[in-house]
Amino acid sequence: MKKTSKNCTLITVFITLFICIISIGNSMASTELKSIERIITHKIFVEKQAVGVSVVLINGQQTEYLSLGLANKKSKEKINADTLFQIGSISKTFTALALANMVNEGKIKLTDHVQNYLPEQVKLPVKNGKHITFLSLSNHSSGLPRLPTNMPFSNPLNPYADYTVEMMYQFLNDYKLPREVGEGHEYSNLGAGLLGHVLALIDHNSFQGMVTDRVLTPLKMLNTFVTIPALKTDLLSNGHNDQLGVTEHWQLPTLAGAGALNSSATDMANYLKANMSKELLSEDFTLSHTSTGPFGNPDTEIGLGWIIIKGKDNRYYMHNGGTGGFRSFIAFDPKQQKGIVILTNSIFELDEIGHAFINNQLDKIQLTTPISVAAEELNKLNGRFQLVPNFVLTITNDASQLYVQATGQSKLTLTAISKTEYVNQAVQARVIFEVNEEGEATSLTMYQGGQTLPGIKL
Repeated sequence: MKKTSKNCTLITVFITLFICIISIGNSMASTELKSIERIITHKIFVEKQAVGVSVVLINGQQTEYLSLGLANKKSKEKINADTLFQIGSISKTFTALALANMVNEGKIKLTDHVQNYLPEQVKLPVKNGKHITFLSLSNHSSGLPRLPTNMPFSNPLNPYADYTVEMMYQFLNDYKLPREVGEGHEYSNLGAGLLGHVLALIDHNSFQGMVTDRVLTPLKMLNTFVTIPALKTDLLSNGHNDQLGVTEHWQLPTLAGAGALNSSATDMANYLKANMSKELLSEDFTLSHTSTGPFGNPDTEIGLGWIIIKGKDNRYYMHNGGTGGFRSFIAFDPKQQKGIVILTNSIFELDEIGHAFINNQLDKIQLTTPISVAAEELNKLNGRFQLVPNFVLTITNDASQLYVQATGQSKLTLTAISKTEYVNQAVQARVIFEVNEEGEATSLTMYQGGQTLPGIKL
């Protein structure tokens, strides 16, 4: 009798439960898709950075889908290409495309004063005679802040849900611009939300109705919604926090244009192809992709909504997104005819994979393996560490779990990759402790966003 390997059986069950690969245009999965599968599998099952992930790859004429993990841990429902995810700020590119559609239709101009399309009781701020325009809302140069200061935040797990149109109007009436419109850039969810709101007013429609008519229906995106229909709600994945616990889905009733859309890998594949081929809504895509100038640094520009990155040998368009339980990423390089979408149902972003794919650098991604550190060793790392005046990191532990809490911010978990090195992938931070002979922390260094911040123990 032929002996069956127990390990082989377990591997077969694992693949059956968690991985689905579909390749269209070629019967074999590409080397790049296999690399991404390996990386994401490690991030789900070893680094614990996601519960489920859905990926679209486009390489020339080949479209590939990769689905890993679960949409619902309790029911064991698997991720597939039709699973719905909140795509967060990628919604801004849809709002911008609707803007381009209206401009090309002759309904409005990018240079029009937005004030002219609002109710009389709303007075947008003006500085030195410079008015907020549709262009300035779309490319984040309006002078409006990232968020309005009068948000109630009555439910931190769903922070936009109770922000009303009346509150937005009140804030706009009272706000003073810190600089002239067009003078600089400040990423603004308020600005993008206001843009979506005004476009809907012009169309005498809701934001969902406006974007459906002008973008989703022409692109055959039949499973992309602000409010998910009752018959489709079972397709929506759970979202997960930094401990991979289920968290609330966000609602953005007033600032929908900034990040309210839900979509699937299948629909986002249609969107990716349309951006790359421009066979549908050709003039609208061309306008939305046109650079409006630098955005933060010499290698980055901004179009209408889209962020344009100039690499060493390429130039590509990208945006990412995040809500309370989801992260998303989209990028495409028209010259290489390469594109990628990554949808994940936790707050750990996987942008690094998307950038690496577009830049042909998947082999440069380094994977880490968490280790367990005994509670008595973690106790020795506790303390308060000052990075700059009035900004302190407080390190604590609860048994074998280490935490970090910055001044005025919520507590975050830290995962050990050595006894002195810890990471939080949700905020892309790395903390390295300097310890004495007894293993007690004497100082630390935090690495985040390209910054190196040493911390003195208080």
